Amino acid sequence: MRITTNDAIGFLFASRIPNLVVIGLTQFITAYFLLDTPMWMLLKARFLLFILSTSFIGAAGYIINDYFDQKIDMVNRPGKVIIGTTFRRRLALIAHFVLTVSGIAIGFLIDPFVGVVHVFSAGALWTYSAVLKRWILLGTLTISFLTILTLLLVLIYFREFRLLVVAYAMFGCVTIFIRESIKDIISAKGEIQFGIQSIPIVWGIRGAKVMIYLAGVVGVGMLTFYLWSIPNWNVRYFFFAVLGFVFWIAYKLAKADKIKDFKSIKIDIDIIIVAGLVSMLLI
Repeated sequence: MRITTNDAIGFLFASRIPNLVVIGLTQFITAYFLLDTPMWMLLKARFLLFILSTSFIGAAGYIINDYFDQKIDMVNRPGKVIIGTTFRRRLALIAHFVLTVSGIAIGFLIDPFVGVVHVFSAGALWTYSAVLKRWILLGTLTISFLTILTLLLVLIYFREFRLLVVAYAMFGCVTIFIRESIKDIISAKGEIQFGIQSIPIVWGIRGAKVMIYLAGVVGVGMLTFYLWSIPNWNVRYFFFAVLGFVFWIAYKLAKADKIKDFKSIKIDIDIIIVAGLVSMLLI
């Protein structure tokens, strides 16, 4: 099969390269700032391969999700559909297979435990894309956990347990859950036509807002506990500012009733995710 320039460009877009860079950067920063790992260890080929293997699994997950979501995306964002237009569907399946096998193989090569986690993650990402995202709550919870698993994987790689990393992972899981719930509201128009049982489709926009607020209360509670327990005032001041931004988002959510409102809130949540990454530099 001849690979065209469009296929190559489509592959790069479908792989979400900027997201993969964030994943790799998060693992690097976690190891250096939260685990106090010497820089020379992080620049060794073994750790760089660890990040590469995680990126391969992540890219495969993005591609297979787009593959299964093609019809939904043609309704919600027809101008941004990649698989089936720029990137041929058959090549997408081949790319998913190659990336998954490569990620798992590299994982086992550098650490059997990492390899096992990659097998679990790859299987869960396929199952999420094909089945779980059609079930209310289960799909959102699954993708939230799989997202923060990339952070917990750093602990597995270094055979360490740090409560600080777990705290970041838990807060990140809640934040991703809220972000995915907002995305479900934005995508409801297309998803309802294909049997997706997301929170806004089953419980309505008001029900989705209630669920987001409940998750937000849990997140604020964990953030408050974290601020109370950590003695670093630079981090405390930083997160106090973030906390104020969280309340602003809660206010915007209460007023939101149009798709553009929820898209704006999604951008705000992305800012919080980036802020969480930046806060690691202050530890």
